[in-house]
Amino acid sequence: MNRLPFLGLSLVCAFGLMASLSGCGETEGPAEKAGKTLDHAAEKTTESVKSAMETTGEAMDNAAEKTGEAANEAMESTEHMAEDTAKH
Repeated sequence: MNRLPFLGLSLVCAFGLMASLSGCGETEGPAEKAGKTLDHAAEKTTESVKSAMETTGEAMDNAAEKTGEAANEAMESTEHMAEDTAKH
């Protein structure tokens, strides 16, 4: 039996394993740094959107309240006008 092909395959596997494990160091590569930057940007964007939604919601609540008050005032004014008209 010829052991040369088995020895060659073993060496290729050993070098492949060493090469794949050498990338597992603690230093960050450019892709990992870019990923962290994107994660940070996504968090900031989410916070900004939530804040804008809250502000918009408050503005809508205030507008609805003012519209309701204006509608009530208009109704009361119309009732008073109708009463005045009926008196004459």
